Amino acid sequence: MPAADNRSPLERMQERLYAPKKNASFEVPALAADAQPQEPERWQAPPPPPPKKPGLPRSVLFLIGAGTFFAIALIVAGGLIIFGGRTVSTENVAIGVRGPTTIGSGDTVELLITVENENPVPLSGTTLSVDFPEGTRSADDKADMFSHYSDTLGDLPAGGKGERTVRAVLFGSEGQKVILPIRFEYRTPGSNSAFIKEETYEFTITTSPLSVSIGALSAVSAGQPFSIAVAVRSNAATPLMNAALLAEYPPGFVVTESVPAPVSGSLFDLGTVAPGEEKVVRITGRISGEDRDTRVFRFTTGTRASADATTLAVSYTTAQASVVVEKPFLAPTLSLNRDTTGNITLSPGLPVDGVLSWVNTLTTPIQDAEIRIKLSGNALDPESITTANGFYRSSDSTITFASETIPALAQVGPGQTGNGSFRFATKSGAGAAALRNPTVELIISVAGRRLNERNVPMNVSSTITRTLKMETELSLESSALRTKGPFTNTGPWPPKADSETTYTVQWTLANSVNSVGGATVTATLPSYVKYTGQISPSGSNITYNDTSRTVTWNAGDVPPGTASKTAYFQVSLLPSASQRATSPVIVNPTSYSGTDRFTGNKVMGATSALTTHIDNDPAWNPGAGQVQ
Repeated sequence: MPAADNRSPLERMQERLYAPKKNASFEVPALAADAQPQEPERWQAPPPPPPKKPGLPRSVLFLIGAGTFFAIALIVAGGLIIFGGRTVSTENVAIGVRGPTTIGSGDTVELLITVENENPVPLSGTTLSVDFPEGTRSADDKADMFSHYSDTLGDLPAGGKGERTVRAVLFGSEGQKVILPIRFEYRTPGSNSAFIKEETYEFTITTSPLSVSIGALSAVSAGQPFSIAVAVRSNAATPLMNAALLAEYPPGFVVTESVPAPVSGSLFDLGTVAPGEEKVVRITGRISGEDRDTRVFRFTTGTRASADATTLAVSYTTAQASVVVEKPFLAPTLSLNRDTTGNITLSPGLPVDGVLSWVNTLTTPIQDAEIRIKLSGNALDPESITTANGFYRSSDSTITFASETIPALAQVGPGQTGNGSFRFATKSGAGAAALRNPTVELIISVAGRRLNERNVPMNVSSTITRTLKMETELSLESSALRTKGPFTNTGPWPPKADSETTYTVQWTLANSVNSVGGATVTATLPSYVKYTGQISPSGSNITYNDTSRTVTWNAGDVPPGTASKTAYFQVSLLPSASQRATSPVIVNPTSYSGTDRFTGNKVMGATSALTTHIDNDPAWNPGAGQVQ
């Protein structure tokens, strides 16, 4: 049997097609009788594909995409507005500061700092810190420096709030802006990073703790000795330690003497300056320069870091004085109440004695010398001006010293001296009541003729200006009351031995022409009188020291004019049998003081003791003041 053929049909057909065959003939199959010959099929191209539909333009697609994006954004934003977000950010931490916008240098600043957590998660590891400028001191102990505050607020829950009160005593120069950096550090759940929120608080220092006034001539003769008196006064409520004065001298000035001596270069130690205390540095020297040159002296007050330091750590106030250098000829010197520095203040209504001295500093005589003093200013009382050896012209308030009244002025020889005297006073009472920051100005003009190097006559002249300030009058009215005032007094009246009787004490401060700052009133109570603690108005800063038995009223600023400040407190009297038929003292003599902000001087006074004899009470009757 032939072997089985296991090839596939495709393989067998391939073999038949390509296998060679000998004498093969191609047979054309016969057509059927009725079959018609057919034409061979021709190749035809495939039909074209159907046309594509046109697409949308790109601009339309862009508008559709943009509209879809904004629609999604609006939906998301609306959801955040309605349902709130869950984002944690420092923008959701709010720091608020409540405190003064202006302070006096040396005052205690109290800041209430509030931190609010507006995040949806709690904050932990919180730290609140504040940096203070150099020279800041602790409010609890003013001897301690206080440059940095730091404290924790604990954990702040979502929507929670933390508060801290920060107190410090700040110093600075008048008009200085102080910016305090405030920093809040915290952590959030699930994060090891620390987040920081920063804020600043700004305020202005309105007054300096130390004020400077300079007494100096406005014009000096070249090569002639002259003095400058620099007065430094404390306006602070507490003592200032390591206070110092730094002097800056102009070119050509040589110091011949200074009291006290400087501790280093031109730095003068003032030590500890008590509230209202004034310390004076007097500098004497000579200056050189061309005729009509202007020289400027600058003086800066402040504090040193320690008693051994040779520089100012903190500067408070800078003042300057300009002097004009003149070629010397007839050098005048003005003395007012025996003070030649010009650093004096005037009291209302009190006379001022003036002496004008002169000396010819040239090597040639001065002929027809004439010295004039013109007085002006809102504090001057023109009716009070008199002169012993001059002529007073009331039409322009001018005093003239010339050869008509002093024959020696017809020719003043080299080195020859002379003087003229005068007197004036300031306004007082009703005449001064309407004044504000009153002054008296003196303009001294010196003129004459001399021969120059070629023996040609020439005129010589010079001018000196002095401005004097009038101080204010601070007064205190102290009285005891029984049936009027803000309190209801109890106990027998007249008072009885071994029985308590209460009285109201009234203190009223009044001021005349200049604003007064840092006013205080103090008095002590006898051993048989008790302070009840009742005060009025409720915000009055009245305190009582049990140890010293001292009542103190820190009245602060007292404005000038008709306005006054009044405070009340109550005391209880427990008289003894030994005080029968007497009117015991219920408040010892009262003292008061303050700083005149215009002159820089301390003004003070005292009133007599208060007793049970209070005849100013409307219900008073004879005998009501004696102990029964």
